[in-house]
Amino acid sequence: MVHAVRTTDPAAGGFVTYLQSLRRGMTDDDIELCWEGVFPRNANWRVLALLRPLRFLRRVRRQLETADLLHVHGVFGWHVLLSLLAARSLGRPHVVSVHGHLHPDALRERRLSKRICLAWFGRRALRRAEAVLVTAPPEREIVRRYAPQAHIVEVMPGLEVPPVPESGAVTRAGEAPGPIHVLYLGRLHPHKGLHRLIRALGEARAEGLDAELIVAGTGSRSYRLALWLLVRGLGLRQQVRFLGHVGAGVRARLWRRADVFALPSRSENFGFAAAEAMAAGVPVIVSENVGLASLVAGRGCGEVVPPENTEALRRALLAYADPSVRREQGRRAHEAAVEAFSLQTMGAAHGALYRRVAGTARGMASVRDRAPDRV
Repeated sequence: MVHAVRTTDPAAGGFVTYLQSLRRGMTDDDIELCWEGVFPRNANWRVLALLRPLRFLRRVRRQLETADLLHVHGVFGWHVLLSLLAARSLGRPHVVSVHGHLHPDALRERRLSKRICLAWFGRRALRRAEAVLVTAPPEREIVRRYAPQAHIVEVMPGLEVPPVPESGAVTRAGEAPGPIHVLYLGRLHPHKGLHRLIRALGEARAEGLDAELIVAGTGSRSYRLALWLLVRGLGLRQQVRFLGHVGAGVRARLWRRADVFALPSRSENFGFAAAEAMAAGVPVIVSENVGLASLVAGRGCGEVVPPENTEALRRALLAYADPSVRREQGRRAHEAAVEAFSLQTMGAAHGALYRRVAGTARGMASVRDRAPDRV
């Protein structure tokens, strides 16, 4: 199975985490996964780097010559267009994981180029796919708007969930009081709402909440500067720390230290970072448009707030002033993660899909080989 992605850089966010989880969850020795990315880093200049797409096309075609099918991640970009061209030329079937690309909020960014991509090859990629993978019911409905006849498969991503919660929200119960550690982990982009979280932190502190915010992730230089100026203007330079992109070891330490995790995005098809927080036993604050919002609300393991609402974020932060609330919601978050985020279930669902698609393709090829030539 060849997986085509824009980049394999972990800083790119959720789809790389998705692939890492899939590789760990795929226990079927008969299925071999390989990745091909166009760009080595999640760089903004990638569209202009024309040599890399050409090299990607040669690599992915070489991989597909001995593969059974192509799995495309996303709807836009060089990797979608070129990998589909290679698969079509070799007669290989493909499946698509949408990863939130079709959400109305995501389509507002680089609107013209995305419309061109949809008209040129995006809709065709969805319509011709043997399956379109989504992570939540709202994304299923969005896909229906662009490909009404698509065969849509809903698969909950998996994670490695520790046997017991490890977060500060649970383990620091009974310790001497100190500042509440609020964690944001992800890409720095206006879409994620981090600027509103910073404003909400300032307002909550003005009401007496002793809290600090740790920001792990990177993004465009202009937005990083805007965030830094906002922190400085609000007088929060001692309460907000920017760590940049962090590796797996630092990430694990951050989960153990965190009391609350916040993801106030305008939209997320799933919300991998929020799922990781739950696995560690960290209560979460998410917007209503995050794919995990219904799970968070149903299991009582966090606060669900309207998107783009600083006041709601302020109230959510104040709700965690009580350590017993953090402890109880952290425990519930871990229990929900144990039940919902199974690597084995994720791997088995993908394995079954790959076998079905590959088997159908082989059967059709066999029929074509046996068919008599027409006179």
